Amino acid sequence: MASPTSFLTRPQNVPLRKALFQIHFWTGVAICLYVVIVSTTGAVLVFRLQMQKAMFPQLFTATAGEPADAGTMLERVSDAFPNGRIYGIDAPTHDRPTTLAYVEPPGQGILAVLIDPATGKVLGQLPKRSVFDVIGQLHGNLLAGRIGRKANLAGSLLILVLCVTGLVIWWPGISTWRSGFVVNPRRSWRRINWELHGAVGIWTVALIAVFAATGIYFAAHSQVQSLVNAISPLKTTVVPESNPAGATASRPSWRQLIARAQSRVPDQHVFRVVPPGGERETFQVAFSPTRPAPAAPGQLTLVYLDQYTGEILKEARPADRSPGDHVMEWLAPLHVGDFGGLGVRILWFIAGLAPAVLAVTGFVMWWLRVIRPRWPGRGVDGIGTTAKPSGTRASPRTIPS
Repeated sequence: MASPTSFLTRPQNVPLRKALFQIHFWTGVAICLYVVIVSTTGAVLVFRLQMQKAMFPQLFTATAGEPADAGTMLERVSDAFPNGRIYGIDAPTHDRPTTLAYVEPPGQGILAVLIDPATGKVLGQLPKRSVFDVIGQLHGNLLAGRIGRKANLAGSLLILVLCVTGLVIWWPGISTWRSGFVVNPRRSWRRINWELHGAVGIWTVALIAVFAATGIYFAAHSQVQSLVNAISPLKTTVVPESNPAGATASRPSWRQLIARAQSRVPDQHVFRVVPPGGERETFQVAFSPTRPAPAAPGQLTLVYLDQYTGEILKEARPADRSPGDHVMEWLAPLHVGDFGGLGVRILWFIAGLAPAVLAVTGFVMWWLRVIRPRWPGRGVDGIGTTAKPSGTRASPRTIPS
């Protein structure tokens, strides 16, 4: 068995590293196309809102003035879509100057509707079948619905395998470890391809692992929540239920429910309102300490009310959150990079493209190592040299220089 010292000084000779190289190599080949798809679409979606604002400026132009109350916003959306289910409204943020509502008219699917926050006027809706919708569906479920989400779950797990095995096989040895972070442009193109694969991988492996881990959350939300709850019991993420037995003829209106919630948080601003969609769902109101709402998660106070009686069932303040609640709140923002302004978006965009670069450079290595040597007339090894004896393998570090 190789000693730790052997791995530090001559990792290429360690059997475990050679085995991990094969796992990394063939896993990368198997999911190469998948990685390119989710990587490029994910990078584009980082700037989805900014591109939508450029394409549909009329939906993101707000009138100056004090914002209308949340009750008015809900009523205006209800008037515009009288038979539609309203999933919720969000007040403006630093990136989005208009109010956003999600509504589902009969037979039309869920629409993203923008509202002028000062006048309450419904400005319009984002196109249902836009290029962004196609990119979002391609990224989220590979245009294959539930089957695509399961494929994303498997793909995310395999990308984590690539991250772990890649970290091990990247290590060049203690005497030359600095060389693994850079690319020497004076080398041959094959060597540059090899060095680019290693350098991009080591510089971005942490963020790629974050993308993969948070991608698991989107593909298997309930399972991830159950796992997090088992490790650190959730206090604020768990939603209470309304009691249908309390229904009376004098059911409280939306305005009354919002006012009741506001009485518990009088010094904050209504950021989100989520009307109930089922008989046991609650009426939810989220409050922000600032206006526009903060970009970072975990700063909202959530109030849950019984939709039939107006009773406050739960009040979840930032200080009440358990470590598990913080994990659940950060999973989505960490995946999409919408928590730290333009700088974070640029970093997320660059890191989001890194898996595609790794997939392409890895594919080139596979082509040179496995496919090209088998071309008729290319010589046994593809470059006119003598083939290795049958049954032998090239070393994982054997790359033309």
